[in-house]
Amino acid sequence: MFFIIPVGVDYRTQRVPLVTFVLIGINTLIYLISWLVFLAGGPIAEIKLVMALGLTPARVEFHTLFTSLFVHTGFFHLLGNMIYLFLFGSCVEDILGRWKFVLFYLAGGLAADFVHILVALVSGAGDIPMIGASGAISACIGGFVLLLSKASINFRWFFWLIFRVWTGEFWLPAWLVISFWFFKDLFSAGLSIASASADEGVAFGAHVGGFLAGLGIIGLRRLAGHKEDEKRTQSLPARRVAAAPRRPRVVAVARADMFIYDNGTQLGPLTPGQVQEMLSEGTVSREAFYWQEGMTEWRNVGELLRE
Repeated sequence: MFFIIPVGVDYRTQRVPLVTFVLIGINTLIYLISWLVFLAGGPIAEIKLVMALGLTPARVEFHTLFTSLFVHTGFFHLLGNMIYLFLFGSCVEDILGRWKFVLFYLAGGLAADFVHILVALVSGAGDIPMIGASGAISACIGGFVLLLSKASINFRWFFWLIFRVWTGEFWLPAWLVISFWFFKDLFSAGLSIASASADEGVAFGAHVGGFLAGLGIIGLRRLAGHKEDEKRTQSLPARRVAAAPRRPRVVAVARADMFIYDNGTQLGPLTPGQVQEMLSEGTVSREAFYWQEGMTEWRNVGELLRE
């Protein structure tokens, strides 16, 4: 048996991804409830729950546009979605902010719903309910590839043969991996429409819709002048960051809790004294931005020069 899973990205968040954790908690709680329903009432009771909360394209009920985003019927369905939500959702939340991320996530989920409805009706699957967070998560992936265009994704592979397991890891550029995922989903959605078949591939329309929504929302933010997103998100964290220069005469007595973003590179953690010295020596430009624990946004290092 051989399988590969994404386990990380080379971006260091500057805040606890509270909304992402809450979303993971809600999805997990609803899965546990559906599991208890299955144990108590059997498959028929579980099917009734899915029909009540899932999005059925042929007869859409308003509440199902949202409830369908939080329902999963299989453990691995839930686990896979939550891995992707944590990896990509936490990064987008860190950059947009918590409340903006809530709106982003729901808007992406709604866009995924509407595209799925169109694809399902055309392909003859209008009576099949759709459940799962993958549409909204696809929006997170679409937003991620614009916000962190230079990031890379860490994959871990496992090969199991009888009683022995081999494992390893590798990195790939995020834009390359995400492009592959998107075009694979686009092909599957197109195939469902072309064949007019009600197979499981019809849900790929939701992936495509969510991904395009994520791209569109972040693209519109850029056009509207939200340059701070771009300044923050071209950083290269721990795996590639060059260490701050050390000089024998510097003795850092303060806690190293400052990060510098300068010309596409994120440096840190640094002490305030190290930052001041780097500024005085010209190692860091005066157009750079800095962030310190307790701050809610990145600020220009010019503020430090005035202190």
